[in-house]
Amino acid sequence: MLVFKSIENIPKENKGYSVAIGNFDGMHLGHQSVIEIARENSNNSSVGVVTFEPHPRQYFQKNNPKFRLMKSETRKRFLNYFGIDALFELPFDSSLANLSPEDFIETVLLEKLNVKNIVVGPDFRFGKNREGSVKLLKSYQDKRKLSLCIAKPFKIAGRVVSSSVLREKLGEGSIIEVTRMLSRYYEIEGMVEKGFQRGRNLGFPTINVGLRDTIVPKHGVYAVFINILTHGKTKTLRGAASVGSRPTYGEYEPNIEVFIFDFDENLYGENVCISLVEFIRPELKFNSEKELIAQMQSDCETIENLLDNE
Repeated sequence: MLVFKSIENIPKENKGYSVAIGNFDGMHLGHQSVIEIARENSNNSSVGVVTFEPHPRQYFQKNNPKFRLMKSETRKRFLNYFGIDALFELPFDSSLANLSPEDFIETVLLEKLNVKNIVVGPDFRFGKNREGSVKLLKSYQDKRKLSLCIAKPFKIAGRVVSSSVLREKLGEGSIIEVTRMLSRYYEIEGMVEKGFQRGRNLGFPTINVGLRDTIVPKHGVYAVFINILTHGKTKTLRGAASVGSRPTYGEYEPNIEVFIFDFDENLYGENVCISLVEFIRPELKFNSEKELIAQMQSDCETIENLLDNE
């Protein structure tokens, strides 16, 4: 997969690109269906995805709570897995934010990216003040400057699958529904950091990953699978994860701590992927470390039995 982080000096494809356009935050089944439509309507031309970094909402609402479902690196990994030819990750800055809808189509899509076919959702908005719409794109199709496909909303059991619904379900701890909307487990990717090593002292050594850049799922204990990304292909490890702010110790910086079963290697500095399999229980505050240890032992037994059947 070719990756372009600028609209300048992009090699021209003879037949142009068939592209899906959007933020693709989460890469859920709706996003996947839009990419497949771009592939089906490519007429043997190259298939691409046009997206933005940072997310426009992140750009305009810098002080709002974290909402992203995945980092750009995770999105890139999934897009590569889906076999697209090119990712156009456009830098969302003041110049792009202030570009008129017409300029976005003519300069960015047609001239710079050499786009021939576009796939978007029915509510797609673009350009300065989000003034551009599907109606404007249709006018360019009428002029035969491009081909346009409008993807229907993807639904499961009558409900539209969207990034906002995914955020809602993660906040509720509804991991089974999240898995259904993604067609895979929800993943948290990050670098293993050095923590306070309290888990080691309690008999449950954990790896720690910060949750600074993406949404924080419901605080609590989860059954998880773990993969070490920096080692290439490795076996899938199993573990018990705690998402939260460690209330027993009076700390409030959200993170995810994972006790990996039957594993004692040092992973500091490694990039890992933690897959949420099932929500076990909400975060609790314990009166003593003895109570905490007893609950952790119970959680691990529950999770090992659960993962044995996955």
